[in-house]
Amino acid sequence: MTFLNQLADAIDIQQQLQDQEYNELMSRPLQERVSRGYTMTNLHAEFEFFDGAPTRWLPNPVPPKRYINRVRIRCEYNISKFREGTQVRLSHGPLSFLMEIEQDGVNDFVLRTGSFEYQRNVLDANNYPRDGWEINAVNTNITQKLLRSSWENLYGNPDYCDHLERFLTGQFPNQYRESPSPSCGNPSQNEAIRKSFVCSYFHLIQGPPGTGKTFTIAKIVYYLMKSGKKVFVTAPTHTAINNCLNAIAAELQDASMVVKVGERYQADEILHNPYITRKKSLKLYEYKQSTEFSKAGFVVGGTPFALCSPASKKLEGWQFDYIIMDEAAQMSIPLALPAIMRGRRLIFVGDHQQLDPIVPQNTGNRFFDCSIFKRLADLYPHDITLLDHSYRLNDNLIHIPNQLFYGERISAAHDIDRPYINFISTAAPQIVNHPSNELLVVHHEFDSLGRSPYEANLTADIVSDLLRNGVSVGEIGIMSPYRAQIREIKRALSERNDISEEIVNQLFIDTVERMQGQEKDYIIYSMSNSNPAEVEDRLEFFYSPNRLNVALTRARVKCIVIANEKIFTFCDELCKQSGTSDQLHVGAAIFRQYFQIATKLEMTSADEEW
Repeated sequence: MTFLNQLADAIDIQQQLQDQEYNELMSRPLQERVSRGYTMTNLHAEFEFFDGAPTRWLPNPVPPKRYINRVRIRCEYNISKFREGTQVRLSHGPLSFLMEIEQDGVNDFVLRTGSFEYQRNVLDANNYPRDGWEINAVNTNITQKLLRSSWENLYGNPDYCDHLERFLTGQFPNQYRESPSPSCGNPSQNEAIRKSFVCSYFHLIQGPPGTGKTFTIAKIVYYLMKSGKKVFVTAPTHTAINNCLNAIAAELQDASMVVKVGERYQADEILHNPYITRKKSLKLYEYKQSTEFSKAGFVVGGTPFALCSPASKKLEGWQFDYIIMDEAAQMSIPLALPAIMRGRRLIFVGDHQQLDPIVPQNTGNRFFDCSIFKRLADLYPHDITLLDHSYRLNDNLIHIPNQLFYGERISAAHDIDRPYINFISTAAPQIVNHPSNELLVVHHEFDSLGRSPYEANLTADIVSDLLRNGVSVGEIGIMSPYRAQIREIKRALSERNDISEEIVNQLFIDTVERMQGQEKDYIIYSMSNSNPAEVEDRLEFFYSPNRLNVALTRARVKCIVIANEKIFTFCDELCKQSGTSDQLHVGAAIFRQYFQIATKLEMTSADEEW
């Protein structure tokens, strides 16, 4: 099958599997959809409306009808899988509105109308029901539109299609010009910067946790800007892009040289940065006519969707000197194609030992084998620069990930620090004062699937002790694989008299996926699964070694993992079972090895009565 045919097949496969999964989900009984977090019922809704028309292209509504801006939702118990940015359907009998999750809370959250839904989301502002609303997951096809656009561009350019196929099958002869290395970082960072600048077409930079990946990207862009290059910085998430742009802006300190393309709600991390200009779109002809922007060095940040989404054409006409793809190990090959097609040179930055992209499994289509970074790392091992000095993890924190994932190739940049040894601890003294920087707390409490009140309460105890001893709210990170457990932890924290609602709102409490690329002094990871055998259809998700790696490598001072012992004893069963997939077999073996080498604290019956 030709390259183009396989891409077309990949597009169809992804849509078919997505449609199949959604239809199967929505065919289940209502109560099952509610319990699994895909539907919410009996909701209270308070609508906020625009004054007049939300855009100058829409007519003013005829009173009492008004355009919906936001909806504030209250519920008794939020166990949904929805998160910020998710599209949902809000309905009540004949009333139905497509909206996005803007804020996600424990008992309340906020929906907003997306810019393409303004004209459809109209309601009688004086006469609408407040109670009895329902929210359902929706089936979207925005990714398929993006991929179809890429296919159409390639179909009209057979020479470039041949070039791209050779590149993605390991047949491209990459070369590097001779050039002295800069002296702005450590030796591995300097080598990554040099090779990015002198490569003939591409270079790969593997950045294990805390090795200065963002610093390295900022330095690469700084030198490219000084050479007058046009650069596009992209990633799978706006958060990753914004973090890169903040580092780049700190180097350049010139808002005429740095632009972020996207909506305001996608720019939280850069809203107050005076050296970054925000635009909803920036077509090439607009850039050329503008006096606002540098015509020499210039960097634009945006997701791949900004490059060739038919609905937006936010960056229409651009061809960049360099494409820098951060978190490329989380980028699927089809999603990476629009960015690859817009660059004369390509720099891929990531770590295939951390989180993978979410792609259809077992399709037989090579576009879904792995991430773009892993594919290229396997094809071009001599074109990888490994950043090998961790500025986050001390010797005690790094020894487990070094053994499990990096073959002892990463060194720690600073000494072991244990400021918590003398903490005054009343809620969880065995845990908070334990001398090890890495600690696996093993318990035997049986909880409901994907949600552990026991672990949530224990997490709240640990947080209480940390705050009591002067640890800043901003230096505590709490994670779990499951969103249901995230809300359970928020609930447990909210019920404590010594932790205010303001503090709960300031704490980082989210899934591992949202924590990748970030770091905190103190990390608490609640695995929240006391019976893994019951999640047979999600075992590969739970026993992902890459997710475990991310969780273990966020802490600068202390990492506390809380888990039921069954998580690890079940690994032995998985490794012995016939029919276990290779991926699950590897994951179970990694978890078992982690249990063997981790510093363990086993909770006794008396401890579990706290």
